Amino acid sequence: MRGAAYWRAPGRACDDDAFPPEKVLRRWLDFMVTSPAAATWFAPRLYWVEAVGAIVGTGSFKTAPDDPLGVEIGYGIAARYRGQGYATEALRLLVAEAFARCDTPHVFATVNPDNLASQRVLAKCGFIREGEALDPDDGLVWRFVLPRNGRQSRLPHAEAID
Repeated sequence: MRGAAYWRAPGRACDDDAFPPEKVLRRWLDFMVTSPAAATWFAPRLYWVEAVGAIVGTGSFKTAPDDPLGVEIGYGIAARYRGQGYATEALRLLVAEAFARCDTPHVFATVNPDNLASQRVLAKCGFIREGEALDPDDGLVWRFVLPRNGRQSRLPHAEAID
């Protein structure tokens, strides 16, 4: 089942484009079957904003905490909530959680070169463009990295998630 209706509850809302992409849900469900311990790591995080009474977007880890390339993160905000700081805060929370839960040397994200909004969010959070790669699903992407030692001064508002 896919769509915002799946996440609806009394007094809560979720636009369809705030819902995690199907590939994120499939990966998470696969881990629930094959490695329940890893399922919590790969579970999509839903970003609920009390002031608007809605789930405004999602975020998740795309690589394992011990991946030698680092922890890759992904995030998305529903169209009507973009430009309001939710992506920046979602990214800060993902980064704080990654560094709190594992010893990864850095966190990284890949972004389409045309996605200027996401590039600005990454820059606000201290990420530096490191290079580019060919992604099998997304084509050419740029890789942005935030080293562990650079996070304290650049993420003043982030708090770890228990």
